[in-house]
Amino acid sequence: MFEIRIYIILIITAIFAFSCGEATDDIPLDEGDVIHYDGANISAPQISEGLHESTIRFESRDLLPFQGRILESIKFHITYVPDDLTLRIYENGRLSNKPQTLLYEERLTGTVANSWNTFDLTEGLMIAGADLWISLRYQINETQMVIGCDAGPAFVNGDWEYSGLEDNWSSLRSRTNNQISINWNIRGLLSAL
Repeated sequence: MFEIRIYIILIITAIFAFSCGEATDDIPLDEGDVIHYDGANISAPQISEGLHESTIRFESRDLLPFQGRILESIKFHITYVPDDLTLRIYENGRLSNKPQTLLYEERLTGTVANSWNTFDLTEGLMIAGADLWISLRYQINETQMVIGCDAGPAFVNGDWEYSGLEDNWSSLRSRTNNQISINWNIRGLLSAL
């Protein structure tokens, strides 16, 4: 009986470990200069065809220690690179669960699939007193694994997603009825103190 339990545990562990793909090496972080929710890249969730934005949101209260610092770069892990990948950075007040003001937008080129990519902003953005949303916008023609994720569980603001089909913003957890609980592999790199 004991041997059967061990085999069952090993089989379940193997299924779980290999269903999401193997973890990639994590990038070295100096936590004081990086804002993020994610851990090591483990995979990427399947996203249905259409227009999407995979987004992380930092509430103004969470950004208090960083006010006055400059957001200089965005680092992200991507599995599949769509033809029209765009970086968008928004801000908004606390009363809305969707971004309001577009602060920065630039189409990304030269992005490498199945790896971490760093994109330097052409002009840095000062961290101010509003919520900050860092988003990767893309259009796909079939279901794909696009933006990388960690193994979860999701932080409250680590898995925002815009669906063009539904024309709304929601957490990926809500959109999947809590079947997927991850954090997007999207990170903001700040200027040194």
